[in-house]
Amino acid sequence: MELMEKTLASQQIFDGRLLKVYRDEVELSGGGTSIREFVHHPGGAAVAALDREGNVYLERQFRYPYHKVVTEIPAGKLEPGEDPFDAIRRELKEEIGAEAGRWDALGYIMPSVGYTDEMLYLFLARDLTFGDRHLDQDEYLEPFKMPLREALAQAADGRINDAKTVAALFRADRLMREEAHG
Repeated sequence: MELMEKTLASQQIFDGRLLKVYRDEVELSGGGTSIREFVHHPGGAAVAALDREGNVYLERQFRYPYHKVVTEIPAGKLEPGEDPFDAIRRELKEEIGAEAGRWDALGYIMPSVGYTDEMLYLFLARDLTFGDRHLDQDEYLEPFKMPLREALAQAADGRINDAKTVAALFRADRLMREEAHG
């Protein structure tokens, strides 16, 4: 069965600072046409940063769309043409003041496939060294650390709900278990 849809026409209906919204007419795989609305997002990168004691660095940040403080890993959007690895190294330094001696890519996730083309690239950072934080002018967050085991428990039972954080924590845990078992 052919599942692809062909774009017949595309109209940008909103051009924001971060997001662009499109309304496209598509030809359906089974014949006929339909309308698809989606949000274009530049993408981002996020990191599960672990210290030698087995703690993961998280942050609390107010997230306006949900009108609540969310617990999440350090992350940030990609600048035009920016490599995700360069972006996450920058964000780790800005948000928690850390640099890592060891990096592992954890793949990417598509956080909400029904309405956005956003892709988030996930990383594991280890062998951390710390210096000064340099938050963006409009960025307010509270970094903290907790044992990775506790963060995994909170991701599993729903106390941590941020998709990138849940995915990165479990992927990092799996990678480290595979490394430990050879």
